[in-house]
Amino acid sequence: MDHTEAIQEIIKVLPETNQEFNEMYKTKTSFMVINVFTKQIKQIILKKDSEVLLVCLQKMNDLYLKGDQALRNAVETVFVFSLDNLTFCCDKNYRQIIFNQLPTELHNAYVHQVYTSGK
Repeated sequence: MDHTEAIQEIIKVLPETNQEFNEMYKTKTSFMVINVFTKQIKQIILKKDSEVLLVCLQKMNDLYLKGDQALRNAVETVFVFSLDNLTFCCDKNYRQIIFNQLPTELHNAYVHQVYTSGK
């Protein structure tokens, strides 16, 4: 799956992103696409909409597993790297819920990034 297919997959779970993806510069690269999706996930976290969040986390995992190398790199570089920042505003319990709902592959990427940063 490339970034253009990822856009269609994201729109399926978050139809409101369609308007944002209509801005051409936001659809040119995998990094821009994942950046848009990550910003939407941040808003969902702030709203504490756990049901939608779970669907979005699963979709991000699907993009990570089924994406081409550019999409996988974008998920790791943009989304996984942003996880601490995304959950910084949360209380401890909600942060724990988010990390418990994180699919295994994304959690492993997060742990790998945390433990290899600074080396």
